Amino acid sequence: MTTRENVHQLVDALPEERLSDALDYLADLHDSGAALSPQTGAAVAEGLDDIRDGRTISLEEYRRTRRL
Repeated sequence: MTTRENVHQLVDALPEERLSDALDYLADLHDSGAALSPQTGAAVAEGLDDIRDGRTISLEEYRRTRRL
């Protein structure tokens, strides 16, 4: 599966109330005009793999571990 297909799959799985967040983020990426560096692209791909494979934690757990 290509990165584009992965992004489409993730967007399709988003709950309706999160779509505006995704739209804002994607619009910012589109408007930046700058291409992602190979390192950033690899980090994004790794993150997408983690999400797809269930290697995530809740925001609440993240905050507990980071003491925010």
